[in-house]
Formats: sequence, C-alpha cells, structure tokens
Amino acid sequence: MMAEELCVRLVPLFNQLSIDLQRQIERLVHHQHVRRGTVVISPDNSNRLVIIEQGQGRLYQLSATGEEQVQRILNTGDYVGETWLLGVTNSNNYVEMMKDSNICVLDHSDFTRLIQAHSDIALKLLAGQALTIDNLRQQTQLMGLPSIESRLAMYLNQLVAKQGSSLVTLPLKMKDLSSYLGTTPETLSRKLTQLQKVGKIDRHLRQIRVKELL
Repeated sequence: MMAEELCVRLVPLFNQLSIDLQRQIERLVHHQHVRRGTVVISPDNSNRLVIIEQGQGRLYQLSATGEEQVQRILNTGDYVGETWLLGVTNSNNYVEMMKDSNICVLDHSDFTRLIQAHSDIALKLLAGQALTIDNLRQQTQLMGLPSIESRLAMYLNQLVAKQGSSLVTLPLKMKDLSSYLGTTPETLSRKLTQLQKVGKIDRHLRQIRVKELL
C-alpha cells in the first residue's frame, strides 16, 4: 500500500512514525463509510479511537436540559476517543458526523497494545491532550464573559491569532457556533450584522475580515 493511501498517515499522532510501523497500525484499523448524522461515539460506545479519514464531525456534550454544547469540530486527520480509552468515563459526550464521511476505527485492545509498545505514541497523545485542554480553557474563558458581544469579540480575536490573518474563516456553521458561544443562531447573526454596520468587520458567508481587534 502506498504511504499516501494510509489512513493513519493523515493523523499527526502517527504520521512521524516509520512507514513500516504506519503500515502495522493501518492493518489494525477498520475502515467505515458513515452517513451524515451518524453518531460514532456516545456514552454507550466509547471504547475506540475514531480517525476522520475524510469528512467532518462534531464533538458535543448534552446539558442537564438536553441542549447540545459544541466542544470541537473534527476535520480530515483529526481523531477523538483517546481520553476515554485511557480510562476517563464518557458520561455525556457524543461525536456526530456533519457530512457523509470515511472514518477509521481503532479498537480498545489494539490501541492499548500500541501505547504499551511505543512510548513515542504515548508522548504524542500527551501533547494532543494538552492542546485539547487549552482549547477547552479558551471556551471556558468565553463562557465566563457576561455578554454575547464580549464572547463573540474574544472568539474573533482568537481566530485572528490562530489563523494568522485578519481575514478568517469561521470553522463552525452558525448553528454550531451559536451553541459554542452559548446563544441562538438568530442572536449571533444579529450581533455579526451590528459589527459589520459599525465598520468593525466585513463578512461574506463564513469569511470575516476583522478590521480592528475587538
């Protein structure tokens, strides 16, 4: 199999390993084509690592009232599930595919053997966990702000810093972004329109030029 065809080669967790080890890991994964709306991880089904080979999904939690709170968007090359495989209980986390996608699934027993046999993979897992924790910390900061205006301003400033440009692309659809910011799509749309009217941003669909830090 050509290296470019390996699912695991898409993943930063694995793509710096030797090609022989990548092929060894590839033989352990199960390839699946899943339809939009399919829930691939839930509290009842968290005993596996899921890699997005091609497509997009979203990681969300359910509040006590049953409302969805988006935590992260998963794109090609992203993976999810390692936290629960390492022993953390998944009480209310779900991963739902946002479009028809191809995924690769690594079962718990195979995942555990990999970690035990290859310390470099374990170190990369720790680095990935640190990044995930930082992303959650940023969201916690956002949700601690009292108004949607201040949350939106901080979020746009974070995108400018992360994407390295005043012209940013919203990684989330309006429905998911409003959930991420703790508001409604209608309120979010209205706040973006207000920012555009006062000349602080230019917006075309999911592309936004931030004219000044908010």
